[in-house]
Amino acid sequence: VVRHPTYIRLRQQSGFIFLYYSNRHTCGGSIITSQWVVTAAHCVHKSEVTATTKDNRYAVEKIIYNKNYNHRSHDSDIALMKLRTPLNFSDTIRPICLPQYDYDLPGGTQCWISGWGYTQPDGIHSPDTLKEAPVPIISTKKCNSSCMYNGEITPRMLCAGYTEGKVDACQGDSGGPLVCQDENVWRLVGVVSWGTGCAEPNHPGVYTKVAEFLGWIYEMMEVKMHFFKFCCGK
Repeated sequence: VVRHPTYIRLRQQSGFIFLYYSNRHTCGGSIITSQWVVTAAHCVHKSEVTATTKDNRYAVEKIIYNKNYNHRSHDSDIALMKLRTPLNFSDTIRPICLPQYDYDLPGGTQCWISGWGYTQPDGIHSPDTLKEAPVPIISTKKCNSSCMYNGEITPRMLCAGYTEGKVDACQGDSGGPLVCQDENVWRLVGVVSWGTGCAEPNHPGVYTKVAEFLGWIYEMMEVKMHFFKFCCGK
């Protein structure tokens, strides 16, 4: 992506990809290398998934779920996809940087979501263009309070949105990125996972916290962490 992921350019630092099942758009994903994409585990429970950029479709060689994924609690809702053919990076197709191991954002930090998901929870209003929106991080303590998610938020999740509703990810945005700017670098902080409705008061979007899965990501890709320090966003 750029601030976005792969499909449309955002600020020159992120990568967005779209997932299709039976020729229907179902989810988003974030490009982290020319062959690897991060998405939500609940997006890829079907075996025949196609990854699509603005100009091309790519066959998926393999899908790796996190072994601790729980479809009931949504905990560890993260997966990796390896594309059979590497992407050709360009001005509109670029990787997003991963966060640091200790990357933790205070409540109120402004981040961005993007996707082709519904703009209304009715499942009818789908945009013709890639959309993006700013959403502030909400502290886990606040998000776990009785007026929000009442203890459902695990250490592997994070919340972002507005108390009054206003802006949120919705159906079709799952698996897509929550990106935040770290100095001059955009980083993939969260993966769109779940929530109650779309943009409902006191029910912000819930995201898989990518920093909690860095070791797993590097292990599955069989690469060393320092590799990304030099190549991300390039």
